[in-house]
This record gives sequence, C-alpha cells and structure tokens, in this order.
Amino acid sequence: MKNIIKSEEPASLKEFKAKKPMDWGTIHKDENKHVYEDCILQCMEDQNNLCGYTEARLNEQYHIDHFIKRSIDRDMTFEWENMIASVHDSRFGADFKDKNITSKEYDSKKKRYYHILSPVWDDLSNRFAYSTRGAIMPIDPNDRDAYQTIERFNLNEASLCSRRKQAMAAARKMLHAQMAKEEVTCYLADAGFPTAIAYELSMTDNDDTL
Repeated sequence: MKNIIKSEEPASLKEFKAKKPMDWGTIHKDENKHVYEDCILQCMEDQNNLCGYTEARLNEQYHIDHFIKRSIDRDMTFEWENMIASVHDSRFGADFKDKNITSKEYDSKKKRYYHILSPVWDDLSNRFAYSTRGAIMPIDPNDRDAYQTIERFNLNEASLCSRRKQAMAAARKMLHAQMAKEEVTCYLADAGFPTAIAYELSMTDNDDTL
C-alpha cells in the first residue's frame, strides 16, 4: 500500500453534493452517472491506475470503494477523500475489508478507524517491508496499525503474494543484468506493485533479505 495524493474533487461531485443526495444509489441514476464516471476516472488518475489498497493494476474489475464503509458512517458517503479506486475481488482489497470490518473498529468522533491505515490520511512511508516470497509485513514488529491493515485487506492473499514475487524477481533479474534502477522502475511500470518493486531495488544496496 502506498500514499495517494488526491486531486481536488471533481466539479460535478461538488454540484451533486449541493443537492444533498440521500444515498449512494443516487449517483448511479441516469442523470448522475457522469458524476460517478468523473470520480472513478479522477481516482484512477490520482492512483496511476493502481488499486489503492493492493497496488494491483486496475484492469476490468474495479469500482469506487468507500474506505470508511457507508454502513458504518453514512456521513462519509460523498466525501471525496473517502473514495478510493479498488479492484473488485472478494478475496482481498476493498471487498474483503467490507465483509470483515465492524463498527466497533471505528472512532465516530475522529472519523477514523482505530487501527487501519488510510492511503489518503496516513503516512505510509517506512511502514511496510516485503519478503522474497512476495509477502507484505510491517517494518516495525510493534506496528499494530500496519498489522491490522494487512489483515483487514487480506494483503497476503496467495495470488497477491505470487504476483508481487514475480514483479520483485523480475526487478532482481534486471539488476543482475546491469540495468540501472531507474530503468528497471520504468520498464516495470505496468506490472503494478511499485512499492514492492521499490523495496526490492532498495535491498540491492546491502545483502539483507527477508
């Protein structure tokens, strides 16, 4: 997971919110579909076409996820910073989070989950490391929030680990072929999982591996 720098919310969303819509379903009505399209396209652009939680490439199955689940806090439904483009897969990411998270994990006063990191609101730098098997883990073994985030989004699901492992192995192979790190990053730009790749590249400065 990496930080997302959100652009200003789309003008169409501002106009839509001024009408005080009651629920999310309203945005999918024919007269409002352009609002949803504007939002999902801006989210994808802000995220470089990567899932905001898994960093997998957004291809066919994706949607706008509400980081703070709508059923937990309906007041966050149309908040732009609560909208994240995510893959649609029940095994991990937003869908897995929504099936497993509960209102007990939410601080209604602070409008934050107690121990789940947001890619928009929280600083994610130096929070996660990756094993050569493609598994993600907290850098600090005492980082409860990082552990909980990995668990709630099921970021160590087998297929995700496998895809990270492949991307990291490709980066390692290119480095062994004397390709510069900047070239490796550019070459693998469409592979997804940029944080795992960057971690792999950083590890070539020493002999430590996980």
